[in-house]
Amino acid sequence: MNRICEKIGKKCKHVKDNGNCFWPGSDDHPVQCVGGWVEDKYYFLERYLNASREARRKFADRGNAVFIDLFSGPGHCIIREKKTEIKSGGFRAIELNEAPFNEYIFCDIDESNIEAFKQRTRQKKICIFYTGDSNNTIKSVVNHLKKKDYRYHCVYVDPFAPENLNFNTLKVLAQFKYMDMLIHFPIGSIHRNLDNWMGRTNTILDNFLGTDTWRDRIKAARKDIKHNDYHVLTDVFKEQLKTIGYPEEGLRSNIANELPAVSVKNTRNVSLYILILASKHELGQKIWNSIIKIDSKGQRSFSF
Repeated sequence: MNRICEKIGKKCKHVKDNGNCFWPGSDDHPVQCVGGWVEDKYYFLERYLNASREARRKFADRGNAVFIDLFSGPGHCIIREKKTEIKSGGFRAIELNEAPFNEYIFCDIDESNIEAFKQRTRQKKICIFYTGDSNNTIKSVVNHLKKKDYRYHCVYVDPFAPENLNFNTLKVLAQFKYMDMLIHFPIGSIHRNLDNWMGRTNTILDNFLGTDTWRDRIKAARKDIKHNDYHVLTDVFKEQLKTIGYPEEGLRSNIANELPAVSVKNTRNVSLYILILASKHELGQKIWNSIIKIDSKGQRSFSF
């Protein structure tokens, strides 16, 4: 198939409203149109899943490990710059060879994405699918999880933008004792809208962070010429994660007073996402801090 990729501004001309390419993938199922930077975020996800396999094994061997993807997409992506088809983060989790999860839960607001994912995972593993806004379906997901005494949960949280995720969704999931959340904090989108949100109430950012305290803290920080909006917002986010049961040792970075995070940047070296791991156990954080030192190109990785 001769795939055509043409840009209108920063976006591809042939992208549907749901973010998928107009042309299907090699298996005739939908593919999500993405930038080359997604390879970095999938790299860190895979690295963490592989590096944590021994810690996970004691749960997986007893049938007590579950992987949850709140924004699954169709399972495959097309990198528009290269026109290369790749597997999504959630799909890569399914293909783990060492200490694989016993059950996989995939959620997406788009029915065609869920149907495509179902077809691609047929006869692979035990997969359960939920169609709808993840902020609404999360209670059903949790009710399902409570039916079995799962011991370990790994949640992949990859929203397109802050409006796609409410902090309360993380709160609902955080009730489980053993829980790792790999969260993509969409700093690029927040940066573009921050000043507009500053002058309003009940904004997308209020819902995303689960609090409106960030507003006064940004105003106070901006009185200092050396202020950093990103650090203020991630400090607020860290404090919010603590309120839902994540201990300090599960949020501790190699860098003092910062979240355990790594930046995912575009070709212009601009941060699009910050990848944050929130773990209920200090071991998860130790593993994460060890793998984010080196990026996908083998270079030393730096905090945002």
